[in-house]
Amino acid sequence: MSPTCTEATSSAGWSQPENKSSTPAIGQEAPKDWKFCPLGAVSKWPYKFFQRIDSETISQNFFAAGRFRTRGWTLYYIHTLLDTAHKPLILVPAHEVQALFDDIKLDLRLLVYFPKADKEPGFLLSFTENGIPLPRYLGRLDLEHSLDEMEAKIPPYKPDLSGSHRLDDRSFAAFKKKMEDAIQATKQKSKSQKDKKKRDRIGLKQSWCEQLKRAQCYLGIRPRVVPGMKDPVSDPTIPPRELENALQRYNLSQCTELPGLDTSDVAPYPFHSNVIFICVDVEAYEKMDRPITEIGISTLDTNDLAGLAPGELGRSWMKKIRSRHFRIKETAHLNNSEFVTGCADRFEPEFGQSEWISIEVAPSIVASCFRPPYSRQSEAADPEPSSICNLTADSGQDDHGPKRQLVLVGHDISMDIAYLRKIGYDVANLSNLVETLDTSDLYRAWKHQQNPSKLGSILVDLELTGWNLHNAGNDAAYTLQALIGIAISARKSEAARLLDSEAQRKNHTETVEREARERAQEQADEWAAADIEGGDGGAPTPLVRIGWPVPSVADAPTTNAKDRTRENRSSVQVLARQDAKQSEAVHTASPPNRDEPEAQEKAFVGTFSQSMCERLAMLEKVDGETGGVRLPGSFGTA
Repeated sequence: MSPTCTEATSSAGWSQPENKSSTPAIGQEAPKDWKFCPLGAVSKWPYKFFQRIDSETISQNFFAAGRFRTRGWTLYYIHTLLDTAHKPLILVPAHEVQALFDDIKLDLRLLVYFPKADKEPGFLLSFTENGIPLPRYLGRLDLEHSLDEMEAKIPPYKPDLSGSHRLDDRSFAAFKKKMEDAIQATKQKSKSQKDKKKRDRIGLKQSWCEQLKRAQCYLGIRPRVVPGMKDPVSDPTIPPRELENALQRYNLSQCTELPGLDTSDVAPYPFHSNVIFICVDVEAYEKMDRPITEIGISTLDTNDLAGLAPGELGRSWMKKIRSRHFRIKETAHLNNSEFVTGCADRFEPEFGQSEWISIEVAPSIVASCFRPPYSRQSEAADPEPSSICNLTADSGQDDHGPKRQLVLVGHDISMDIAYLRKIGYDVANLSNLVETLDTSDLYRAWKHQQNPSKLGSILVDLELTGWNLHNAGNDAAYTLQALIGIAISARKSEAARLLDSEAQRKNHTETVEREARERAQEQADEWAAADIEGGDGGAPTPLVRIGWPVPSVADAPTTNAKDRTRENRSSVQVLARQDAKQSEAVHTASPPNRDEPEAQEKAFVGTFSQSMCERLAMLEKVDGETGGVRLPGSFGTA
């Protein structure tokens, strides 16, 4: 749909131009009051700013299957002046985009509009500022002409030497920002979307780090932050002699500077909430509808750690882990071998003995492990699958014990929770469940790495031996061991990082001071060499004009006014030819790097502005002496 032929005001607030029968020439400047949109931004508009249903509806009716091109867009181009990696930016008049929006409103009854400038500043562009280039006409995009063919017609960039679009520091900065916004608008994801994703990534990493710190608090190797503590630096009532001790107490209360962890001594801080860690691992058959084959549950009661030193990497605490391994009778014949090597029959003897249960009572058996006495091995469990399992919903249950705070642990715990729900047990229904901790996330927080690691890799890094992984009972026990090892290793490396950072700060300060002394000495030596004692300063230094030969006073000929006029004309002709060669060299040279504005200013402004002003001054002098006769071809335009 073409824009209306009469003068009309669009909903965006500008005037639509009148259609003219004459076609502009390629390279002809657009009117200064026109607004434009990047073609790439318009083509991605429905996919970036609408929900899926509306986006698909708009696409099917106006964008997909060549419909976008069949509208026949009038193309303009503009050189971005950023760097050689960016092609000229293809633009379409904003009134044609408004016509597209009007058709969508009419046909689909959808409220469509230009994106807000604060969310997508490069979608709607104006070029009314003084000193910036204007878009230039390229042609019409339709089914007969591809965009690549149109782009091939774009003339190479030539600086405008007439002065109407000469970029100074301020106008170039504004133009550069406009082009960067326009290029960003052509990308599938807007800058605001990228910023949001970045914030989300930071938030996710922060949640991992907070998980790790809470795990350390549960294990008594990190204190809880004392709320309401006032920074002693801002407290005028504290005497200066007591400020250092007060600052140490404050840093300890806020966990900003913790002393090193001695694993040969008992936990230095209280076990927060005296929680019980319960780790769950569920194994399922890799084919069919993934029936459950094994359930492993391991328990670590922090009350059992009181008065016990963790030992190296917490190995003494690891011995307090109680484990159970349940095998499902109905799936006893299924064994994984394609994606992982199943080893359901190899539960490590140091952890206990496998128990056979029926899938019908599995939810009740699992529930009993979350109640007192927490994973007590029941005598009703049958070590052989040939017998009938007599475990019931009340097996192992002791409701007379105290109700403790629980923390669910797992490696990629979401999958295990889903499997438990599949058999009919939802751990989220527990009122005393404090939270879940995932060793995959804890390890990433410790190592500051983005991708998750397998349990076996974590055990190797912790120098722990893991036998017969992918046995549910073994995996549950090893996951709790990994929890202890990660928490302790991270606390020890945290203290080491504090020491390293302090040493780095000290080294940095010493380096800066040394370099400052060396620079001061170097400058003193330079001044000593430059300021020679005695002398009268010598001959005066004449002012040198850039780009002009400096005549020698001794060689200056004595001529009359007519001879000087001829010499001036000859000089201007020579300089004009030099200008043409210099302009051609700049046109063919690569634009300066966008990250070096000084280089761009030097290449664009310094090369032409100053030398051109000087040549204009010489021409005025020639005009005065020759009666206003100009030399043809002395100056060109873009």
